[in-house]
Amino acid sequence: MLTFADPEIIKLASEKFVPVALDDWYQRRRKDAEGAFFRKVSDQGPRKSSGENGTRQGIYVFTASGKLLAFRNHQDPDVMRTVFRQALTAWNKLPSSEKDPGAVKIPDPAKVDSGFERKLPKDAVILNVFTRILDKDAKGDYSHGTCEFTGGDRAAHDRLWLTADEWKGLIPKNPKVGDQVSVPERVAMRIARFHLIDNTRGEPPHWEINQVRKAKLAVEVTRVTEQKIELKIVGDFLLATSADAKKVDRGFDLNLLGTIIVDRAKQRIERFDMVGLGDHWGAGPYTRQARPGRMPLGVAFELSPGDTPSDQVPPQGARSLQLYLRAER
Repeated sequence: MLTFADPEIIKLASEKFVPVALDDWYQRRRKDAEGAFFRKVSDQGPRKSSGENGTRQGIYVFTASGKLLAFRNHQDPDVMRTVFRQALTAWNKLPSSEKDPGAVKIPDPAKVDSGFERKLPKDAVILNVFTRILDKDAKGDYSHGTCEFTGGDRAAHDRLWLTADEWKGLIPKNPKVGDQVSVPERVAMRIARFHLIDNTRGEPPHWEINQVRKAKLAVEVTRVTEQKIELKIVGDFLLATSADAKKVDRGFDLNLLGTIIVDRAKQRIERFDMVGLGDHWGAGPYTRQARPGRMPLGVAFELSPGDTPSDQVPPQGARSLQLYLRAER
């Protein structure tokens, strides 16, 4: 079980700490008060010499003033329980001037580094994306996958953003069964490059444009009533690091199938389910220990309510939001 899936650690973190999740890649680069505070904290740990281009990834326990109490980058709950308890011991030893309510004055945030703002586009649709390794049983049916990497058999979670123009473009004005709906190339390429990936063991490399060998996405009207429009979405994708089959060290060959249901009165999508299934092979620099050969990998897309802060966490591939939204370039 991973650190933050452990019930005891969840309880400890919720009751004794203020949990905050940040993207190290952003925090170590941003030129504003938030970035400076992160670097102040991380400079007290073992990764202070890594600079902008080296990772400072880890679990930091620190005070409101920026004093580091404990650090560790580990997935084992047993290890991290010890780290959290050490941090609490260090906290209890601090003078009242550092830990009493109101002892540390936090100024209003100064101007934010605009290069590191990733806001959800107005009226965008959010799809939760789940990726999981699979196996085949004796009958040839798909089943939960197993692997030697700790936690690699769990589902990875990301989000796909569709802008208002993109999802509204999927709703035909005068729909008839059999009508074909045009899907923008940028949508197919965004899905291909940033969401058809094996992120079950860490942070994966995303696909470059020249590694997308096939990215076909088609939408067809399958049912029309006074209240609803139902559409079928079908995809055919091939991602590979080389066009030469003998030189490919990483790839994903899969098909997608899904359903979109539109509320005609509200002119909005009320359901968007899509599943991808195919064979994935190879690993990236930070996703080592992939299973050998071509192995089944499943990807599921599901409409998100979008009404909580966690729903609006940016896609992992959106470190450059413009690149993410214009993935066909």
